[in-house]
Amino acid sequence: MKTLLVFILGLIALPVLLALAGVLGWLPSDATATPPAWESSFGMRALDASLEKRSGKLANPIDPKDASALAAGKKIYADNCAGCHGGAKGPSSFGAGFYPRVPQFFQEGTDVDPNEAYAAIHDGKPFPWHLARPRAGPRFASAVCKK
Repeated sequence: MKTLLVFILGLIALPVLLALAGVLGWLPSDATATPPAWESSFGMRALDASLEKRSGKLANPIDPKDASALAAGKKIYADNCAGCHGGAKGPSSFGAGFYPRVPQFFQEGTDVDPNEAYAAIHDGKPFPWHLARPRAGPRFASAVCKK
């Protein structure tokens, strides 16, 4: 019985302490703050799990050796993605102001496989740890799937 009481008090105390920290201004609320390591780690794990799950339900119809598809993809990226994610010439200064930080693919690379990348482009890429903009990455299914 004592263990159950301690457990229940712990479940209540954690959210109360978190709310108190927020009310007292101890939690960063600006876009220039560096995300804590635990937040970045949790967010990336959730995002990776989501992409793995979604990519299993989609078949990438684009042949990786199709030069015209590659050229079309480069144009879609330059027109719709490079503004936040950076391009071959360098990182995006606009994307650097987002919280959480927008990955700069040309500079940082990516750890997703082609099917996961297709799922992110096809459906949009959510930021599950960022509640203010839960679907920050737009979807480009109609542009990508046109042959």
